[in-house]
Amino acid sequence: MSMVLDTSLLPPGQRAEAVRATLGSYLHPVAVAVGPSGQARINHWQLGPGVQLLHSVAGSHRLTCTSRHLRDAGPERISLGLPISGAVRMRHRDLPGGDRIGELQLVDLTSPYDFLVEEVSVVEAVLIDYGRLGLPVDVVRRAVPHVAASPMYELLRRHLLELPGVLDKLRPDPALAILGSSTVELVRALITSVADQDGAWLRTATAGTLFTRVTEYIRQHQRDEDLSAARLATAHGVSARTVYAAFAQEGEQLAEWVIRGRLRGAHRELADSPTATVSSIARSWGFANPRHFARRFREVYGMSPQEWQRGPN
Repeated sequence: MSMVLDTSLLPPGQRAEAVRATLGSYLHPVAVAVGPSGQARINHWQLGPGVQLLHSVAGSHRLTCTSRHLRDAGPERISLGLPISGAVRMRHRDLPGGDRIGELQLVDLTSPYDFLVEEVSVVEAVLIDYGRLGLPVDVVRRAVPHVAASPMYELLRRHLLELPGVLDKLRPDPALAILGSSTVELVRALITSVADQDGAWLRTATAGTLFTRVTEYIRQHQRDEDLSAARLATAHGVSARTVYAAFAQEGEQLAEWVIRGRLRGAHRELADSPTATVSSIARSWGFANPRHFARRFREVYGMSPQEWQRGPN
Protein backbone atom coordinates (compact mmCIF):
# COMPACT_ATOMS: atom_id res chain seq x y z
CA MET A 1 0.00 0.00 0.00
CA SER A 2 1.23 3.50 -0.78
CA MET A 3 0.03 6.01 1.80
CA VAL A 4 0.21 9.43 0.16
CA LEU A 5 -1.51 11.47 2.88
CA ASP A 6 -2.52 11.10 6.51
CA THR A 7 -3.55 14.48 7.88
CA SER A 8 -3.48 13.22 11.46
CA LEU A 9 0.31 13.54 11.14
CA LEU A 10 0.08 17.23 10.18
CA PRO A 11 -0.62 20.37 12.21
CA PRO A 12 -4.32 21.34 11.93
CA GLY A 13 -3.52 24.49 9.98
CA GLN A 14 -1.84 22.52 7.18
CA ARG A 15 -4.40 19.79 6.70
CA ALA A 16 -6.89 21.39 4.31
CA GLU A 17 -4.17 22.54 1.93
CA ALA A 18 -2.57 19.07 1.99
CA VAL A 19 -5.90 17.49 1.01
CA ARG A 20 -6.39 20.03 -1.80
CA ALA A 21 -2.90 19.44 -3.15
CA THR A 22 -3.14 15.64 -2.99
CA LEU A 23 -6.57 15.25 -4.59
CA GLY A 24 -5.78 17.95 -7.13
CA SER A 25 -2.61 16.19 -8.22
CA TYR A 26 -4.40 12.92 -8.99
CA LEU A 27 -7.65 14.36 -10.39
CA HIS A 28 -6.39 17.42 -12.28
CA PRO A 29 -8.04 19.48 -13.67
CA VAL A 30 -10.42 20.02 -10.74
CA ALA A 31 -11.23 22.54 -8.01
CA VAL A 32 -10.98 21.04 -4.51
CA ALA A 33 -12.82 22.59 -1.57
CA VAL A 34 -12.09 21.09 1.86
CA GLY A 35 -14.19 21.27 5.03
CA PRO A 36 -12.86 22.71 8.28
CA SER A 37 -11.64 19.41 9.75
CA GLY A 38 -9.27 18.70 6.87
CA GLN A 39 -9.45 15.03 7.83
CA ALA A 40 -8.16 12.59 5.22
CA ARG A 41 -6.20 9.40 4.77
CA ILE A 42 -5.47 8.71 1.12
CA ASN A 43 -3.83 5.63 -0.39
CA HIS A 44 -2.66 5.28 -3.97
CA TRP A 45 -1.56 2.29 -6.06
CA GLN A 46 -0.12 2.45 -9.57
CA LEU A 47 -1.40 -0.66 -11.35
CA GLY A 48 0.59 -0.16 -14.51
CA PRO A 49 0.78 2.44 -17.27
CA GLY A 50 -2.37 4.55 -17.35
CA VAL A 51 -4.21 2.80 -14.50
CA GLN A 52 -4.24 3.66 -10.79
CA LEU A 53 -6.37 3.18 -7.71
CA LEU A 54 -7.23 5.78 -5.08
CA HIS A 55 -8.73 4.89 -1.70
CA SER A 56 -9.68 7.67 0.68
CA VAL A 57 -11.19 8.02 4.13
CA ALA A 58 -11.96 11.71 4.31
CA GLY A 59 -14.18 14.33 5.88
CA SER A 60 -16.30 16.83 3.98
CA HIS A 61 -14.87 18.06 0.68
CA ARG A 62 -15.99 18.86 -2.83
CA LEU A 63 -14.48 18.15 -6.25
CA THR A 64 -15.77 20.38 -9.05
CA CYS A 65 -14.73 20.18 -12.67
CA THR A 66 -16.28 22.79 -14.99
CA SER A 67 -15.88 23.56 -18.67
CA ARG A 68 -13.32 26.17 -17.65
CA HIS A 69 -11.21 23.56 -15.86
CA LEU A 70 -11.35 21.33 -18.92
CA ARG A 71 -9.57 23.96 -21.00
CA ASP A 72 -6.43 23.02 -19.08
CA ALA A 73 -4.28 20.25 -20.52
CA GLY A 74 -5.13 17.41 -18.19
CA PRO A 75 -4.99 13.66 -18.81
CA GLU A 76 -7.97 12.19 -20.66
CA ARG A 77 -9.34 9.38 -18.55
CA ILE A 78 -12.31 7.86 -16.76
CA SER A 79 -13.05 7.03 -13.15
CA LEU A 80 -14.99 4.04 -11.92
CA GLY A 81 -15.75 4.95 -8.32
CA LEU A 82 -17.33 3.14 -5.40
CA PRO A 83 -18.51 5.11 -2.34
CA ILE A 84 -18.31 2.49 0.42
CA SER A 85 -19.68 4.38 3.42
CA GLY A 86 -20.65 7.87 4.52
CA ALA A 87 -22.62 10.41 2.49
CA VAL A 88 -21.67 11.44 -1.04
CA ARG A 89 -23.45 13.05 -3.97
CA MET A 90 -22.44 13.13 -7.62
CA ARG A 91 -23.71 15.29 -10.48
CA HIS A 92 -22.40 14.16 -13.84
CA ARG A 93 -24.08 13.97 -17.23
CA ASP A 94 -27.12 11.66 -16.94
CA LEU A 95 -25.91 9.88 -13.81
CA PRO A 96 -28.79 9.42 -11.31
CA GLY A 97 -28.36 11.87 -8.43
CA GLY A 98 -28.62 11.34 -4.69
CA ASP A 99 -26.66 9.46 -2.08
CA ARG A 100 -25.43 6.29 -3.82
CA ILE A 101 -23.38 4.45 -1.21
CA GLY A 102 -22.32 1.01 -2.39
CA GLU A 103 -23.08 1.76 -6.06
CA LEU A 104 -20.60 2.06 -8.91
CA GLN A 105 -20.19 5.50 -10.43
CA LEU A 106 -18.76 5.74 -13.94
CA VAL A 107 -17.39 9.22 -14.63
CA ASP A 108 -15.98 10.58 -17.89
CA LEU A 109 -13.32 12.93 -16.54
CA THR A 110 -13.22 14.84 -19.83
CA SER A 111 -16.64 16.35 -19.07
CA PRO A 112 -17.89 18.46 -16.12
CA TYR A 113 -18.81 16.86 -12.81
CA ASP A 114 -19.47 17.80 -9.20
CA PHE A 115 -18.65 15.34 -6.40
CA LEU A 116 -19.69 16.27 -2.85
CA VAL A 117 -18.65 14.40 0.30
CA GLU A 118 -20.88 15.59 3.15
CA GLU A 119 -19.37 13.70 6.09
CA VAL A 120 -16.54 11.28 6.81
CA SER A 121 -16.79 8.80 3.94
CA VAL A 122 -14.84 5.92 2.44
CA VAL A 123 -14.48 6.15 -1.32
CA GLU A 124 -12.30 4.36 -3.81
CA ALA A 125 -11.91 4.80 -7.55
CA VAL A 126 -9.91 3.25 -10.33
CA LEU A 127 -8.64 5.85 -12.81
CA ILE A 128 -7.91 4.68 -16.36
CA ASP A 129 -6.45 6.72 -19.22
CA TYR A 130 -8.53 6.61 -22.38
CA GLY A 131 -5.44 5.46 -24.27
CA ARG A 132 -5.30 2.40 -22.04
CA LEU A 133 -9.06 1.83 -21.99
CA GLY A 134 -9.29 1.69 -25.78
CA LEU A 135 -12.87 2.98 -26.03
CA PRO A 136 -14.14 6.18 -27.67
CA VAL A 137 -15.18 9.02 -25.35
CA ASP A 138 -18.73 9.12 -26.75
CA VAL A 139 -19.19 5.41 -26.03
CA VAL A 140 -18.22 5.93 -22.39
CA ARG A 141 -20.46 8.98 -22.05
CA ARG A 142 -23.49 7.11 -23.36
CA ALA A 143 -22.79 4.25 -20.96
CA VAL A 144 -22.60 6.46 -17.83
CA PRO A 145 -26.27 6.16 -16.72
CA HIS A 146 -26.60 2.49 -17.67
CA VAL A 147 -23.80 0.61 -15.87
CA ALA A 148 -26.18 -0.71 -13.18
CA ALA A 149 -27.97 -2.69 -15.91
CA SER A 150 -24.81 -4.55 -16.91
CA PRO A 151 -24.43 -8.24 -16.04
CA MET A 152 -20.84 -7.28 -15.18
CA TYR A 153 -21.98 -4.80 -12.52
CA GLU A 154 -21.82 -6.96 -9.40
CA LEU A 155 -18.56 -8.57 -10.50
CA LEU A 156 -16.91 -5.14 -10.86
CA ARG A 157 -18.38 -3.95 -7.55
CA ARG A 158 -16.88 -6.92 -5.70
CA HIS A 159 -13.63 -6.48 -7.59
CA LEU A 160 -13.25 -2.89 -6.40
CA LEU A 161 -14.21 -3.79 -2.84
CA GLU A 162 -11.56 -6.50 -2.65
CA LEU A 163 -8.86 -4.80 -4.71
CA PRO A 164 -7.08 -2.82 -1.94
CA GLY A 165 -6.73 -5.90 0.25
CA VAL A 166 -5.29 -7.92 -2.62
CA LEU A 167 -2.88 -5.15 -3.59
CA ASP A 168 -1.55 -4.96 -0.05
CA LYS A 169 -0.46 -8.60 -0.32
CA LEU A 170 1.16 -8.38 -3.75
CA ARG A 171 4.81 -7.69 -4.31
CA PRO A 172 5.72 -5.28 -7.13
CA ASP A 173 6.23 -8.10 -9.60
CA PRO A 174 4.48 -9.17 -12.82
CA ALA A 175 1.36 -10.17 -10.85
CA LEU A 176 0.67 -6.51 -10.09
CA ALA A 177 0.85 -5.49 -13.75
CA ILE A 178 -1.34 -8.43 -14.74
CA LEU A 179 -3.92 -7.46 -12.10
CA GLY A 180 -3.89 -3.93 -13.48
CA SER A 181 -4.44 -5.21 -17.02
CA SER A 182 -7.26 -7.45 -15.84
CA THR A 183 -8.91 -4.54 -14.03
CA VAL A 184 -8.80 -2.42 -17.18
CA GLU A 185 -10.31 -5.20 -19.24
CA LEU A 186 -13.10 -5.80 -16.73
CA VAL A 187 -13.98 -2.09 -16.80
CA ARG A 188 -13.88 -2.16 -20.60
CA ALA A 189 -16.22 -5.16 -20.57
CA LEU A 190 -18.60 -3.37 -18.16
CA ILE A 191 -18.87 -0.35 -20.46
CA THR A 192 -19.08 -2.42 -23.63
CA SER A 193 -21.89 -4.56 -22.21
CA VAL A 194 -24.23 -1.53 -21.96
CA ALA A 195 -23.04 0.32 -25.08
CA ASP A 196 -24.54 0.32 -28.55
CA GLN A 197 -23.56 -2.98 -30.14
CA ASP A 198 -22.42 -1.62 -33.46
CA GLY A 199 -19.53 0.33 -34.94
CA ALA A 200 -15.88 -0.41 -35.57
CA TRP A 201 -14.97 0.35 -31.94
CA LEU A 202 -16.76 -2.82 -30.81
CA ARG A 203 -14.39 -5.12 -32.70
CA THR A 204 -11.42 -3.51 -30.98
CA ALA A 205 -13.04 -3.70 -27.55
CA THR A 206 -14.02 -7.35 -27.99
CA ALA A 207 -10.47 -8.25 -28.91
CA GLY A 208 -9.23 -6.39 -25.85
CA THR A 209 -11.30 -8.47 -23.41
CA LEU A 210 -10.14 -11.80 -24.84
CA PHE A 211 -7.15 -12.06 -22.50
CA THR A 212 -9.37 -11.64 -19.42
CA ARG A 213 -11.92 -14.15 -20.67
CA VAL A 214 -9.31 -16.75 -21.59
CA THR A 215 -7.38 -16.43 -18.32
CA GLU A 216 -10.61 -16.74 -16.32
CA TYR A 217 -11.45 -19.90 -18.31
CA ILE A 218 -7.97 -21.26 -17.54
CA ARG A 219 -8.45 -20.53 -13.84
CA GLN A 220 -11.74 -22.47 -13.83
CA HIS A 221 -10.17 -25.46 -15.65
CA GLN A 222 -6.69 -25.30 -14.14
CA ARG A 223 -6.60 -29.01 -13.29
CA ASP A 224 -7.45 -30.14 -16.83
CA GLU A 225 -4.41 -31.65 -18.52
CA ASP A 226 -5.45 -30.38 -21.96
CA LEU A 227 -5.49 -26.59 -21.85
CA SER A 228 -4.18 -26.12 -25.36
CA ALA A 229 -4.54 -23.05 -27.53
CA ALA A 230 -6.89 -25.06 -29.75
CA ARG A 231 -9.23 -25.83 -26.86
CA LEU A 232 -9.19 -22.23 -25.62
CA ALA A 233 -9.80 -20.95 -29.15
CA THR A 234 -12.81 -23.23 -29.60
CA ALA A 235 -14.25 -22.19 -26.24
CA HIS A 236 -14.07 -18.50 -27.17
CA GLY A 237 -14.93 -18.62 -30.85
CA VAL A 238 -11.55 -17.42 -32.14
CA SER A 239 -8.49 -18.96 -33.77
CA ALA A 240 -5.54 -20.41 -31.87
CA ARG A 241 -3.41 -17.70 -33.46
CA THR A 242 -5.67 -15.05 -31.91
CA VAL A 243 -5.28 -16.65 -28.47
CA TYR A 244 -1.50 -16.57 -28.76
CA ALA A 245 -1.66 -12.94 -29.92
CA ALA A 246 -3.79 -11.93 -26.91
CA PHE A 247 -1.12 -13.29 -24.55
CA ALA A 248 1.72 -11.74 -26.54
CA GLN A 249 0.05 -8.34 -26.31
CA GLU A 250 0.26 -8.62 -22.51
CA GLY A 251 3.90 -9.74 -22.64
CA GLU A 252 2.89 -13.27 -21.65
CA GLN A 253 3.16 -16.78 -23.06
CA LEU A 254 0.17 -19.11 -22.89
CA ALA A 255 2.12 -22.19 -21.77
CA GLU A 256 3.96 -20.30 -19.02
CA TRP A 257 0.73 -18.74 -17.76
CA VAL A 258 -0.88 -22.17 -17.44
CA ILE A 259 2.15 -23.67 -15.70
CA ARG A 260 2.42 -20.83 -13.18
CA GLY A 261 -1.22 -21.24 -12.21
CA ARG A 262 -0.87 -24.99 -11.82
CA LEU A 263 2.26 -24.59 -9.72
CA ARG A 264 0.46 -22.19 -7.38
CA GLY A 265 -2.37 -24.68 -6.96
CA ALA A 266 -0.01 -27.60 -6.34
CA HIS A 267 2.00 -25.48 -3.90
CA ARG A 268 -1.12 -24.83 -1.81
CA GLU A 269 -2.30 -28.44 -1.96
CA LEU A 270 1.07 -29.88 -0.93
CA ALA A 271 1.02 -27.74 2.22
CA ASP A 272 -2.56 -28.80 3.01
CA SER A 273 -2.09 -32.53 2.22
CA PRO A 274 0.93 -33.90 4.09
CA THR A 275 -0.04 -37.54 3.51
CA ALA A 276 -0.77 -37.36 -0.22
CA THR A 277 1.95 -38.37 -2.66
CA VAL A 278 3.67 -35.65 -4.62
CA SER A 279 3.07 -37.48 -7.89
CA SER A 280 -0.69 -37.71 -7.30
CA ILE A 281 -0.93 -34.01 -6.54
CA ALA A 282 1.18 -33.18 -9.57
CA ARG A 283 -1.09 -35.27 -11.81
CA SER A 284 -4.20 -33.64 -10.33
CA TRP A 285 -2.82 -30.26 -11.41
CA GLY A 286 -2.15 -31.30 -14.99
CA PHE A 287 1.52 -32.35 -14.71
CA ALA A 288 1.82 -35.72 -16.44
CA ASN A 289 5.61 -35.85 -15.91
CA PRO A 290 6.67 -35.83 -12.21
CA ARG A 291 10.25 -34.87 -13.08
CA HIS A 292 9.11 -31.88 -15.06
CA PHE A 293 6.86 -30.85 -12.17
CA ALA A 294 9.70 -31.17 -9.63
CA ARG A 295 12.07 -29.12 -11.79
CA ARG A 296 9.61 -26.30 -12.37
CA PHE A 297 8.58 -26.32 -8.72
CA ARG A 298 12.19 -25.89 -7.58
CA GLU A 299 12.76 -23.10 -10.10
CA VAL A 300 9.88 -21.12 -8.63
CA TYR A 301 10.02 -21.97 -4.92
CA GLY A 302 13.69 -22.80 -4.37
CA MET A 303 13.05 -26.27 -2.94
CA SER A 304 11.71 -29.64 -4.00
CA PRO A 305 8.00 -30.47 -3.68
CA GLN A 306 8.89 -33.04 -1.02
CA GLU A 307 10.79 -30.47 1.04
CA TRP A 308 7.90 -28.04 0.86
CA GLN A 309 5.36 -30.73 1.79
CA ARG A 310 7.38 -31.86 4.81
CA GLY A 311 7.70 -28.30 6.06
CA PRO A 312 10.29 -27.12 8.59
CA ASN A 313 11.91 -29.84 10.66
